[in-house]
Amino acid sequence: MMLSFVLLNTLLILGLYSMTLAFYKLLRPIEKSTRAEKDLPFVSILVPARNEETKIARCIESLLAQDYPNFELVVIDDRSTDSTGEIIATLAAKDSRIKFVKGKDAPSGWIGKCNALAYAVGHASGDWFIFTDADTYHHKNSVRDSVSHALSNQIDLLSFVPMQELGSVSEKLIMPVLLSAFLLGDSFHKVNDPKSAIAYAYGQYILCRRSSYMALGGHHSVRDEIVEDHALARVFKQRGYKIEIADGKTLYSVRMYTDLESLWLGWTKNLYSFIDSKPIYLAIILVMLQIVLVMPWAYLGFIASIAVTGDISEFLLRMTGLVTVQLGVLALWFRLTKEHFAGARWYHYFWIPFGGLAVSALWVHAAFLVHTGGQVNWKGRRYVVNNRRTIQPSPGDHMETPMDAKLVSRDATD
Repeated sequence: MMLSFVLLNTLLILGLYSMTLAFYKLLRPIEKSTRAEKDLPFVSILVPARNEETKIARCIESLLAQDYPNFELVVIDDRSTDSTGEIIATLAAKDSRIKFVKGKDAPSGWIGKCNALAYAVGHASGDWFIFTDADTYHHKNSVRDSVSHALSNQIDLLSFVPMQELGSVSEKLIMPVLLSAFLLGDSFHKVNDPKSAIAYAYGQYILCRRSSYMALGGHHSVRDEIVEDHALARVFKQRGYKIEIADGKTLYSVRMYTDLESLWLGWTKNLYSFIDSKPIYLAIILVMLQIVLVMPWAYLGFIASIAVTGDISEFLLRMTGLVTVQLGVLALWFRLTKEHFAGARWYHYFWIPFGGLAVSALWVHAAFLVHTGGQVNWKGRRYVVNNRRTIQPSPGDHMETPMDAKLVSRDATD
């Protein structure tokens, strides 16, 4: 019986690895631009920032260093309570390409970030828009290569899988496990198939045509969506515009969180909504995490405990073979996903079971907040997490988001 369970466990790990392999093999690379400067359109790069005093300067400086010939940088301070606004103003005073915009309160029925981006668009004059987050860093070829790719392939909305920067121990422990699991949601890139209804975008970096964006109403069309990147992609695709996801690791990187506290708060505020806040789905995820990431190491310990007694049976040999396959496949999975995680080292492979347990605790805590009405403090705003796939301000706080706003996304940065 136990050997049959270990065999099924091995087949499951092989199946999930195959799906991850398919995702990366089918992920479209970005080619090096060969377009002449005269053929490159004017681009407006729009950066919303709220309480990003430790990141905003790096982001702006990387964008100013682009090898793109004609662009402007519209940076909007979304009512920050730290020194973000002052940092932007200082940089804007030194470079005329920066337009510093001060955000305004969101009108009734508008999500804060959608309001900030829509307001920033009013100050943009480019033929193409790039929406990128304040926690990103762009290589100098970022804009040129992305715009050239969109033009060559006649794409209306293009977004990019980022290189994730991992600094702290908590990031290296949790982020690879959590983000790699999300890839299984669209292993074969149906998002790039015009015939498929699947549509989403990586909100850290979205490039779109101004004409297409304006024709569908821009962020006004998704004004009540907390996860505006996915909503915007859906609107583009539903209206018949071409959207695509491509590999952005040669273009930019992002560091979503810098410590355990911000990581934990950032994910628990909306993680449970990814599975429609259903306990049965949570149970399946928790079981899968243990079977795929934790049990192989438990099997290894079991084999070692028997081997030291000298009782080497046929059962033990067969089990050893299966567990060797499991750990080998996990090593291949780790090596494959590591290409999109800056800061990951070979020995972090041995952290996999602990990462599985940590991510399990994260899921459980996210579910606990939903079912108990617990509060989350995120970027200076307190929220009550509920089971209607929304985030609402806690009693007495200013209403920042409508009660019926959807919260379903892979991108948990906002």
